[in-house]
Amino acid sequence: MLKNRHLPRVLEANYVALPESATLIETLRKAEAFLAQKQIPSPRLEAQLIFAHFLQLKRIELFTQPERPLSAAELESLRAALRQRISGMPNAHIVGTKEFYGRPFRVNGAVLIPRPETEELVEQILQIEKSAEHIVDLGSGSGCIGVALAAEMKPPLLTLVDISTDALAVARENADRHLDANITQCAIIHADFCGEFPLREKANIVVSNPPYVLPEEFASLDKSVRDFEPRVALVADDFAGLHRALIAQAFLNLASGGLFALETHPLKSAAVADGCREAGFDSVEIRNDFAGRPHFIFARKKEA
Repeated sequence: MLKNRHLPRVLEANYVALPESATLIETLRKAEAFLAQKQIPSPRLEAQLIFAHFLQLKRIELFTQPERPLSAAELESLRAALRQRISGMPNAHIVGTKEFYGRPFRVNGAVLIPRPETEELVEQILQIEKSAEHIVDLGSGSGCIGVALAAEMKPPLLTLVDISTDALAVARENADRHLDANITQCAIIHADFCGEFPLREKANIVVSNPPYVLPEEFASLDKSVRDFEPRVALVADDFAGLHRALIAQAFLNLASGGLFALETHPLKSAAVADGCREAGFDSVEIRNDFAGRPHFIFARKKEA
């Protein structure tokens, strides 16, 4: 077996020393130390998620069988995954899933990785609306918002709209995984929500987490975001125009009394709320996330 001192200098920094004869728990501890040395945030959690995925175990099982030996193939898979992580690749892309609102969602480079603040958006919608006949997720990406809402509320119809066919393929997979087709029909629409596409059935809830990172902020994003998540889903090159079109689309497709819920840039939330009022929405409200940032807009279409 190659020793670290025998490696070419260019490879030394990425060498993952996981001894062939170590037990599961010993190997896990070495992986945690390796990620910590490379300044990966939450190295213990990151290592546990990687080990659980590649060893096909639950995280708790990593500690209930600490003396388990690891095969050469398992060790090589773990080494490769750790090398990917220190290269900047997000853990969710390495393991292929990210938990969102208590459910595992398929993710890859075509979609944004679901964030905790977006879970807060789902939670707040569920506090406001107890039921719905039709939910529309504009710019759905992985489908995590719409699918999570539909899994909780069980509407007859969910519509997922995105400009990316690759993202919609991921969304379809997540809908098939988490929704009972006998209860909720999931419609997939490939469209740019900046262009009009009136739906055949008006929605009770329209929700969106559109691109809202400002162009000047993109370079300062963490490498794991900037280099591995789709820019088109992150950055609003024309923030005002995009949000104006999105608001118009939501208003067009909402039923009377329907709810529009939106995640947006905290520094732009007041302007977005004004845009909702100008479009004809009633009861427009800015809500904070758990960190106290004005992150969400809730607006109601007037009763006819």
